[in-house]
Amino acid sequence: MDGAFCFRNGTQLSKLINETGALTTELDCCSHRPAVAALLRLALPHVNLVQDDSEPVNEHGYSRHMLHTDPDGKFSVLAIRWTPGACTPIHGHNAWGCVGVLEGEIGCETFDHKTDSHQPCVAEAPDLVSTGKLLAGPGTVATVDPDPCGIHRIFNPTNSPATTLHIYGMDLGERPDGLNKWYQH
Repeated sequence: MDGAFCFRNGTQLSKLINETGALTTELDCCSHRPAVAALLRLALPHVNLVQDDSEPVNEHGYSRHMLHTDPDGKFSVLAIRWTPGACTPIHGHNAWGCVGVLEGEIGCETFDHKTDSHQPCVAEAPDLVSTGKLLAGPGTVATVDPDPCGIHRIFNPTNSPATTLHIYGMDLGERPDGLNKWYQH
């Protein structure tokens, strides 16, 4: 990140995308996730997305809107709109990721692989145990490492819609369904 990086009024999504491109070009791949997370924390309060309701809501209650895929395949940016009660299946990712809450409140439940037969497993994925839940409001940024770390599900626990901005370290334009490793079907 250059020292002059500063977000100002209005929609700054293009600046976020450009700076993410610079970071993923200049830094070694192990530094991408923390650097992009720091950038997203700076940018999130200044990013305004016009809601595009043309994408259909899937059977889990959310819709994905691809905003950008890096021409070199290093990252993708998407927005997800969460209806009240929406919930993803339990999953991990095939790339690093950064997620920021733009509006509303989002919950995340994390999981780990079961290591002891006495651990209470989750019914939907019997080889996993829940390691906790957290709730996040506007401005919150979280990161995820590739699978087998970072197994989780995201949900909207409120009666209002929510919107999140996601940056993943892979080309989702080429492989839109290649990001997730599903543990629950």
